[in-house]
Amino acid sequence: MTETVSTLLPSEEPSAVALQRYMSIVQNAVEGIFQSTPDGRYLLVNHALARMYGYNSVDELLEGVRDISRSIYVDPTVRDEFKRLIAQDGEVRGLEYQVRRKDGDIIWITENARAVRDEAGAVIYYEGFIQDITARKQVEAELRVAKEAAEAASVAKSQFLAVMSHEIRTPMNGVIGMASLLLDSPLSSEQHDFVDTIRQSGDALLTIINDILDFSKIESGRLELEHEPFSVRECVEAALDLLAPKAGEKGLDLLYEIAEGVPGLVRGDVTRLRQILVNLLNNAVKFTERGEVVLSLRSEPGIEPGSVRLEFAVADTGIGISREALTRLFQSFSQADASTTRRYGGTGLGLVIARRLTEMMGGTMGVESEPGRGSTFRFSMVVESMPNKPRPYLGSPRLALSGRRLLIVDDNATNRRILTRLAQNWGMQSQATESGAETLALLHAGAHFDFAILDMQMPEMDGYMLAQAIRKLHSAETLPLVLLSSLGHRDLIPDKTLFAALLTKPTKPAQIIDLLARLAVRETSEPKSAPVAPAPKGRPTSQHRILLAEDNSVNQKVALHMLARVGYRADVAANGLEVLEAVRRQTYDIIFMDVQMPEMDGLEATKHLRAAAATDARRPWIVALTANAMQGDRERCLAVGMDDYITKPIKTPDLSAAIARAHGHGQAKPAPLPVPPARIPEEPALQPA
Repeated sequence: MTETVSTLLPSEEPSAVALQRYMSIVQNAVEGIFQSTPDGRYLLVNHALARMYGYNSVDELLEGVRDISRSIYVDPTVRDEFKRLIAQDGEVRGLEYQVRRKDGDIIWITENARAVRDEAGAVIYYEGFIQDITARKQVEAELRVAKEAAEAASVAKSQFLAVMSHEIRTPMNGVIGMASLLLDSPLSSEQHDFVDTIRQSGDALLTIINDILDFSKIESGRLELEHEPFSVRECVEAALDLLAPKAGEKGLDLLYEIAEGVPGLVRGDVTRLRQILVNLLNNAVKFTERGEVVLSLRSEPGIEPGSVRLEFAVADTGIGISREALTRLFQSFSQADASTTRRYGGTGLGLVIARRLTEMMGGTMGVESEPGRGSTFRFSMVVESMPNKPRPYLGSPRLALSGRRLLIVDDNATNRRILTRLAQNWGMQSQATESGAETLALLHAGAHFDFAILDMQMPEMDGYMLAQAIRKLHSAETLPLVLLSSLGHRDLIPDKTLFAALLTKPTKPAQIIDLLARLAVRETSEPKSAPVAPAPKGRPTSQHRILLAEDNSVNQKVALHMLARVGYRADVAANGLEVLEAVRRQTYDIIFMDVQMPEMDGLEATKHLRAAAATDARRPWIVALTANAMQGDRERCLAVGMDDYITKPIKTPDLSAAIARAHGHGQAKPAPLPVPPARIPEEPALQPA
């Protein structure tokens, strides 16, 4: 603030001309200007201040206001705050308060002022500037009301989504669960087809529900990311495993390549990364009729210390996207072409969600495409690098393969390149061919190999036909053969004894190196392998005491049947009160607790159980069963003392995994835990020699 006003009462009287000129400036100023005594009387005011306070003239304001605190201030204590700030800081800057005009209206002002003192330091008067900020305050109030209304609407929206999630997922649990159980029962081929259609339709509906919920959570800013350690390779392979059956049905090559230098273990949100990968891979498989889908990954150091930017690319040889359609590709509820919606289905939300998630994780997403030539979606994310976990092919298996010769036969150039690079990384010598005829010509010319990897799906001569021809030249002992096939094609192989092992695409590097290393060891130390004894059939009957708390009779039936399928029996309680009564009668190892139940819900029942068992070293392991899928549901369950969390619709593997986790924490009796039969063995089994 300038010292303009203080010159109005100088120690030396200015000339009349100078004083008149200066008073003209003061009286014509846009801002309100004042001088006031410590006891609250105005010494001087200008026309702007008089108009601001609703007075017709300066004289009317000076005569009408004898005590500023009582006549002007809405809150008289403001004067005390004004004096306190002056005494403390020597000035007041930006002090905002309400004043009362002559007509009784209330306005907001902001004040800048200082004290003028005599030689002894005593305050002679205060002087300063005043601005009317009523309009600004009104805008702020309107914005505040709008913000509160938006927050209230967001809360209402979240509550609505939670209710809808529960109301939709609860019957969906019955539909999908019962359909899955019915598929495992004796059915005619027509009945099996009908039931499978019901299950697939239920899964498709559930996917749409999940997309809408995720989109709503992102839009309302209520989606939070996790920050937990996870294996990048395992995440990628898990996403590929989900799409392998679909790719196999269409005869597509589903391939992936992880560049050297990509950290094995990072910290981030593995669930959301898997969601993005599955979405992009699913789209690639959906819109590709022939050829391949390739996922590649590389990394580079991030900007922040210890951070890494993971860069993914999903390339396909599908229908491609036109330049015009690319502009609306990432718009909500939009697909590249309306005809694709009719033909392929979908809500158009998947890519929108994937892009938003990518941006939330510090990355970007883009696409390159040409109609008829395929598309490549690229996205990145920033994660925290962690010390790598040891990988199985960096130790003795790699030493066992050093210098060995590998023959790679595949009509797909990308897969040949990937397998050749892997072989080089393991110290092997490799040679790749693209057809059966080229391979046989090479072998007839006297080329020698320690192992051969054959692709099943090749034109003119497939992998099985080629294996038959190779066996006329080399025995299984001199040249072990490994067959790569899509899921479902293994059953079409008439004679599996031609091969040392059968691997399902997409093949994992750890599987290949472990298999080749075992073949190398068997070749040198076990000339003839003994057949492996088949695993005992059937499932053990568990002695764990399990209580199922679920009020919906259909969901009770579904959960009980699923538990029975994996070897468990359970008692049933319909609400929290029945849970407490059941626990009083006997001890349970595991309680599957529905969250929303009448009379007493699962959260309240858990609080009572935890309070009663506070001094008991052996307490039940409580697994939440909830149809809600909103951010914070899991946290609320864990906060009241629940140990685990399963989202409806419930699936048999989810129940088995929850029981396994309970056993891992020592809450269940040490007994062999049943697991659902896997469609693909995790590790390839060697065929007897």
